[in-house]
Amino acid sequence: MMLEKGKISAFLLGIMMYPNVSATAFLSLPTITAQYTKNDLWMSYILAALMGLIPIYLATRLHELFPKMTFIQYIEHIIGKIPGKILGMVYVLYFVHVGGVASRQYAEFVTGSFLFKTPILLIISSIILLSAFAVRGGVELLARSAVIVTPLFILPLFFLLLLIPDLDVKNMFPIFSHGITPIVKGTFQVYAAVSDMFMMAFFLPYLTDSEKGRKWGLISLCTVMLSITYIGLITLFLLGPDTSNKINPVLTLFRYISIGNFFENLEVLLLAMWVLGNFVRISILYYAAVLSFGQCFQLSDYRPAVFPLGILIVVFSIWAVPNYSILGFMAKTLPPFYKPLLMTLIPLCLFIAAVLRKRKMIGGGEPSP
Repeated sequence: MMLEKGKISAFLLGIMMYPNVSATAFLSLPTITAQYTKNDLWMSYILAALMGLIPIYLATRLHELFPKMTFIQYIEHIIGKIPGKILGMVYVLYFVHVGGVASRQYAEFVTGSFLFKTPILLIISSIILLSAFAVRGGVELLARSAVIVTPLFILPLFFLLLLIPDLDVKNMFPIFSHGITPIVKGTFQVYAAVSDMFMMAFFLPYLTDSEKGRKWGLISLCTVMLSITYIGLITLFLLGPDTSNKINPVLTLFRYISIGNFFENLEVLLLAMWVLGNFVRISILYYAAVLSFGQCFQLSDYRPAVFPLGILIVVFSIWAVPNYSILGFMAKTLPPFYKPLLMTLIPLCLFIAAVLRKRKMIGGGEPSP
């Protein structure tokens, strides 16, 4: 059953994946990665970019094996109906949880840096309500929103080039000063964000040109990693060893820009960038949760579940992240474990099982139940 009737192009999918991966990565990754790698943080970005090929390959290969099904639907086909529904609900809860954490991270930045006296629940509820209307509009509305929002999301990054006279390239030396182990640890931090590229699997059945899905997935990955590396290097060149001590280093970059004592206070650009990027990211997580829920329970329409799951995301944003210190701890410790597990390891096991099952059927054997 195809709950979603809309269609988008592979190009639009690539645009959607850009803010989905990079929206929160821009703000948190430079600090988290620098805490492990110090001046070698850029190496972790390169290694993570290579590892990012894995989720794209898995998403597109699984789609080739099950071209008319989403990820939740072919889980049941591969491992059976009851285990498939259980694993499908795990993914629903995962998207609800990550959506809640992303909403809380968004709200903490807005209230902590700009709207100091605004209740955090109001900030979270407003972004979830806005995303709910986008999710109810379906995949076409999500894609069109991303097309409008993504260029505006990218534009503020170019203002960081105004910092070039203040940058010190020597901050990246000496290379390998702390060995390879910290670089590997930093790579898993970056890969936790990059593994979200696997969310392509939830949109590939709705492409008008699905044969181009892998191409635009790779293009999106390259632009994401170039952008993240660009942010990381500018942060390192400007702040040097102090990068790992900053809570929001990108905010420091924008506040540092000052030309002629009149072109300054550009942190409002970061706020606009943060709102737009997180709207797309939260909407995609929200949509994946709602669509997966509808497919798990074989609903005829996923829209009645939009607002109940939205309330659940708001609850998770408060319940799972009681304060900012716990948010920082979670951002550093949890994603390198559960994101690669759900976005890479489990899909890899499903892909291997699907290939083996197909070979058995081609060889004349009976398919396993």
